Amino acid sequence: MAIVTTSTLSAPVQQSFDGRLLSIKAPNLIHTVAASSRTMPANAGKTLRMRRMDKLATATVPLGNTGDTPPSSPLSAMDIDATIGFYGAYIQINEQVTLQSEDPVLNSAVELLGICMRETEDELTREMLNSTATVINCVGGVNGDSPTEITKSDVDVIVSSLLMADAYTITEGIQGENRFGTAPIRDAYIAMAHSKMSSELEGVDDFLHKNQYPSGMNGLPSEWGAIGNIRFLLSSKGSVTEAASINGEDVYNTFICGREAYAVVDQAEYTSQFIYLPPSIAGGPLAQNATAGFKMATAQAILNDEWVLKLEATLS
Repeated sequence: MAIVTTSTLSAPVQQSFDGRLLSIKAPNLIHTVAASSRTMPANAGKTLRMRRMDKLATATVPLGNTGDTPPSSPLSAMDIDATIGFYGAYIQINEQVTLQSEDPVLNSAVELLGICMRETEDELTREMLNSTATVINCVGGVNGDSPTEITKSDVDVIVSSLLMADAYTITEGIQGENRFGTAPIRDAYIAMAHSKMSSELEGVDDFLHKNQYPSGMNGLPSEWGAIGNIRFLLSSKGSVTEAASINGEDVYNTFICGREAYAVVDQAEYTSQFIYLPPSIAGGPLAQNATAGFKMATAQAILNDEWVLKLEATLS
C-alpha cells in the first residue's frame, strides 16, 4: 500500500487561510484632536464664515459730574472663511475575486477605505496648521544647528507666548497621587509632533511620560508625555521639512495650540459616505467589476494665528 506524504499533496492542500486579517499599518491621527468642530449648513453656499468680535477698550476714564455723554466704544470684528472641499477614493474589485478568493475582500476594502479617509482628513489639517504665521525656532540646544534640538527653555518660550496671547488651555489639570513615580498634571496646551521627536522629548528636563500620569487621567493612545503645561501627541505623519536647517538636516515641526485655535468644518447632509456598487450597476457591459469607495466634504481653517504656534527643531 502506498503511503501518502505531505510532499505528494497538491499545493492548495498544503495551505490554509487564516480568517483573521493582520493589522493594517496605520499612523496615529493627531492633527484633528484639538480642533474646534463646525458644521457648514446645507443649501448655504460653499464657504463658512466664522466671526470673532474684538474686545472693547477698557473704560478707565471717570465719567465725572458734568453729565456729558462720553464717546461710544466702536465695534469691530475679524472674519475667518473656510471653503468646503470634496474628496474621495475608490477601488475596483473583479467579480471573480469575490467569487473565488478565501479572503473576505470587501471587508478588507472597507477597512482600507476608512483608514484612507481619516488619514486624508488628518493630512489636510496638518498642512493647514503648517501655514500658521507664528513660527518659533528652537535655540536652547547644543547640537550646533539652527534650529537646535528642543529644550526646556524652548518649551517655556512657547507657553509664555500662548499665555501672552490669552490662549486658553485645552485640558484640565489632574491632581497627583501618593504613589511612587506619579506627578500632578497641569492645565495644558496640546502639541502635535513627529514620532522621531519621542527620544528628544524624553531628553528634555521635567519631561513626564504618560505612564507617570495619575491614574485618574487617561492619556490618548498617541500621547507620549508632558513637559510643563504642554502635552505631546506623536505620529509618523507628523510635520517635517526635509533638509531645511542651516546644516541641511531635517526640521521637525511641532504644532502647539490652545482652545479654539483652529477648526475642522463638516458639511451638513453630506457626512462621510461609504459607497458600494455591485457588478450589476458598476461592472460595465458584462457586469464584471464592483466598486467600493468613500466621499467626504470638509474644510479647515486657523481661527487665531497667535493660538497656533509652530516650533521648529532638529534632532540632537
